Amino acid sequence: MPQDTRIALFLMGELVAALRANDPDAFRQWLSGGIQDLGEPVVEELLLDWLYSFLTVEEQDRLTGWHLGVSL
Repeated sequence: MPQDTRIALFLMGELVAALRANDPDAFRQWLSGGIQDLGEPVVEELLLDWLYSFLTVEEQDRLTGWHLGVSL
């Protein structure tokens, strides 16, 4: 398995864990690190195409709220 694929899978797991723990700071840190390691287009694809499929509706709403700067 290519190194970038491993990093992307690990990043996904950490992003989901941060959402489930309701920890926006950890989420932002992992997101920033992922962008540095993989590049913005790859992380954007992960978020748009893959991450939502692993989240409950409540977690999706929380992610949207974090993005908008609202605490849910």
